[in-house]
Amino acid sequence: MDNNSAIWEILLNNKVIKQEQLNDAKRWQRSHPDEEIGQILISRGILNEDQLLEAYAERLDVQFINKELVVKRPEVLKLVPETLSRRYELMPIDIRNNKIVVAISNPEEMGVLEDIKMSSKMETIVVLSTQERINNAIDRYYKNVELFYHEEKEDVQTINVVSTDTAKKMDEIESSVNNTPVVKLVNNLVHQAYLRQVSDIHIEPFEKEVIIRMRIDGDLVETMRLAASSLNSIISRIKILSGMNIAEKRVPQDGRFAYITDEFKVDLRVSTLPTIYGEKCVMRLLNTGGENLLSFEQLGMSKENIEKFNHILSAPNGIILVTGPTGSGKSTTLYAVLNKLRQPNINITTVEDPVEKQMMGVNQVQTNSKAGLTFASALRSLLRQDPDVIMVGEIRDYETAEIATRAAITGHLVLSTLHTNDSIATIVRLIDMGIPPYLVSASVNAIIAQRLVKRLCPYCKKRRDAENTDQGLLEDMTIKDIYEPVGCPECNNSGYSGRIAVYEIVELDHAMKKMITAGKGTDEIRAVAVKNGAMFLADSLRELVAKGVTSLDEYKRIIYTVT
Repeated sequence: MDNNSAIWEILLNNKVIKQEQLNDAKRWQRSHPDEEIGQILISRGILNEDQLLEAYAERLDVQFINKELVVKRPEVLKLVPETLSRRYELMPIDIRNNKIVVAISNPEEMGVLEDIKMSSKMETIVVLSTQERINNAIDRYYKNVELFYHEEKEDVQTINVVSTDTAKKMDEIESSVNNTPVVKLVNNLVHQAYLRQVSDIHIEPFEKEVIIRMRIDGDLVETMRLAASSLNSIISRIKILSGMNIAEKRVPQDGRFAYITDEFKVDLRVSTLPTIYGEKCVMRLLNTGGENLLSFEQLGMSKENIEKFNHILSAPNGIILVTGPTGSGKSTTLYAVLNKLRQPNINITTVEDPVEKQMMGVNQVQTNSKAGLTFASALRSLLRQDPDVIMVGEIRDYETAEIATRAAITGHLVLSTLHTNDSIATIVRLIDMGIPPYLVSASVNAIIAQRLVKRLCPYCKKRRDAENTDQGLLEDMTIKDIYEPVGCPECNNSGYSGRIAVYEIVELDHAMKKMITAGKGTDEIRAVAVKNGAMFLADSLRELVAKGVTSLDEYKRIIYTVT
C-alpha cells in the first residue's frame, strides 16, 4: 500500500499526519521491509484505518463507506459466491447501471475485480470500506442468501400439486409447526428493514407475484418479488406472530408483535387488508425502547426553537398541540417532550392508539374501542388519577377536545396532536369541532406545526448557482447556492439520506388570545404571530435549502402543503 506517495500527500495536506511522523515511519520500514507504512502509522496510533482508506478514496475518486455495509439488492449475493467474497475479503452490496458495486478494503489489489467480472459477467464499481466491516457483512448476509430464492420454489412445488382446500390446510399446519423457510423469510424482512431504517414493510399480492416494498425516508422502494403462491404462508406466519385469526381472510385485522435479537429490539404494528388477489399486509416498525428517544437537537430543532419550546413547557397547565399530516413525525416530537418532562416528582399519563414507545416512569394507556376504552372515556377516567401531565395521542372528536380543554384550564398540562396544515389553522379546527372560542383562547398555550423533509446525501450532493427563478420561488434573492441530489452507493442511489423535521412554533400571547375570543380571522392572527417573531414552516424550509441540508425539489413538495 506504500508505493503511492500521493496518499501521504493527501494525509499531510489534511493534517491527519505530520511530516516528521511520516519520515520516522519510513525510516522504520527500511529496517522492517515486511511492514507497510500505513500499518506502522496505524500501530503507533497516529492514523486509523478509516483515515487511511478515506485518503485512498480521495486519491482514486471512489466512495468510502464509514459505517456498517448494507446490501441494497439481495440478488447481488447470487452473482458473487461466498467463497470468492471470503477469499478476497470483498463484499458485493448493490447493482447500479448494470454494474456490481463491490466494497474492498485493500485499494492496491484491484486485480481481484477481474474474478468478480468473470463470476458475475458484469462490470464493477468499487467502494472502500474496512476489513472488519466487510467481514461482518459477509457473515451477516451470506448465511441468509438462500432465503430470497429457495422458499419461493419450495412453496410453488408444494402448493401447485394440491387442491385449494388442501393448500389452505397445509398453510395453517406449516405455519403452526414453524415452517422454517417462511419463518426465516419474515425474520429476514424485519431484520433488513431495521438495518435500512425502514418505517413500513408492504407485502402486496398481485395476480402472478407478491411484491414486497419498504418505505425508506418517506418513499416506497421495491425490495423483493416472490411467487404468488407464497403469500398464504407468509401472511399466516405474520398473523400467528401478531395474535390474529389465521382462518379469517375476509375482513381487515390488526395486531402487533416484537422482534428481538441480541443486537436490538423492534416492535411491529401489523395491519392486513383483503384485496382481490389475497391479503395485503403492512408492518410498521416502532422502536419501542427508551434508548431510541430523541432529544430536541436530534429532531433538527434550531437553537431558537429549542429555547422557545423549553419556555412553553415551563407552563404548569394549558394545551400544547403538535399538528401536521400523517407521517410528519408528530408522535416522535411528543415522545421527545415526554422524555424531557418526566421527573420523579411528576405524574405523567398518556392515552395512545397504539403505544409506540414504552417509557419508564410514564403511565401509558392503550385505547381499545371494542372494550369501550376510547380516547374520551380513558381521558375522563385518568383525570381521577391525579395526573400532572396528560398526553392524548390524537384529538379526533368534540368529546375528546372538550375534555382536554377543560383539563387544561383546571391545572393540567395537556399534550396532543391534530391533523391540520399549519399552526394558525388549528385554532379554526378546534372551533369547528365545537369548542367555544373563549375556551380555545383560555386553554391553548402553543401550537407546533411540523413536516419531515429528506436530507441530501452529504457524500454526493452537488452545488450549483441559484437562478432568478429559484430565488423567486424561495422568496429570497440573497440565496446564492442550491444543492441537488446525485446518487451514490451510500444513499442507495437516491440522492437523499435520512429525514429532518422542520417546525413552526406559535405561542399564543394575550393579544392573540383576545383575537380568538373576538372571532378574528386566521390572517389577522397570523399577522400578530409574525409581529411576535414566529418562524413559519416556509421560513424553516428556506433556511434548510440555503444551508444545503435539503433540495429545492423537497422545498417545492412541502411548500404546497403549507401555503
